Amino acid sequence: MRRRKENRWVFELIRTSDVILEVVDGRFPHLTRVSSIEKHISTLGCSLIIVLNKCDLVPRNICENNKQILNKEFPTVYISAQNRLGTKKLRQQISRLSPKRETVISLVGIPNTGKSSLLNILRGKHVAPTGQRPGVTRHKQIVRISNKVLIYDSPGVVPFDIPDINLQAFLGAYEIGKLPDPIDTVNFFLDRIRLHYFKGFIEKYDIPSREESNQEILDHIAKRRGLILKGGKLNYIEAAKVIMREFVAGKVPYWEKVTN
Repeated sequence: MRRRKENRWVFELIRTSDVILEVVDGRFPHLTRVSSIEKHISTLGCSLIIVLNKCDLVPRNICENNKQILNKEFPTVYISAQNRLGTKKLRQQISRLSPKRETVISLVGIPNTGKSSLLNILRGKHVAPTGQRPGVTRHKQIVRISNKVLIYDSPGVVPFDIPDINLQAFLGAYEIGKLPDPIDTVNFFLDRIRLHYFKGFIEKYDIPSREESNQEILDHIAKRRGLILKGGKLNYIEAAKVIMREFVAGKVPYWEKVTN
């Protein structure tokens, strides 16, 4: 119920805005876009900028590729809110699309893409709480960043077309500590990264071979981290949570290339 209410708030904000910044995860922007928001914006006549955040975690050639493809639909800028990279280009793009009168900007996107971090950068000081778990922003916030610009920060939108908890967790939109089956989630995660970019994971956890099974990987990480239950059994559930938390926090090198 709370999530539906927060989603409704976001759509209300959009109707009162001139420019919308849709903040997506630069590691997999195609998975973190919210099509319902984009369709709604297209009917209102306001401007949309796609902001590829966390570009510090992605090779520049991948960032450029993804930007060029998404630019065909909407103006796109890649940044790192954490490292303050690319924000000058974003400000320039906002300026080009802003009306001459006072401009209202809304930050929208799924949870944990860095909307509040971006707000803090644009404001020039810490005005919004941030964190690596979804749901840190619970209410809409209004911040003036200049005499002519107001920014609304909004709770993250979880699209109803992403009902799979495992995918939500992969995208950082579901709290890892509340997963009903962390091992099922980590199996989903490992199966997916094998298809795209597995090398970073292998090097991060010093996995002996890319041919290791998911179970063998859990064995390896549980042993290396000392995750052992009473009786000497390995704690696979905690090992699965460690992997997912570190991935969501950007500690596991990974990205996906957007294609046409």
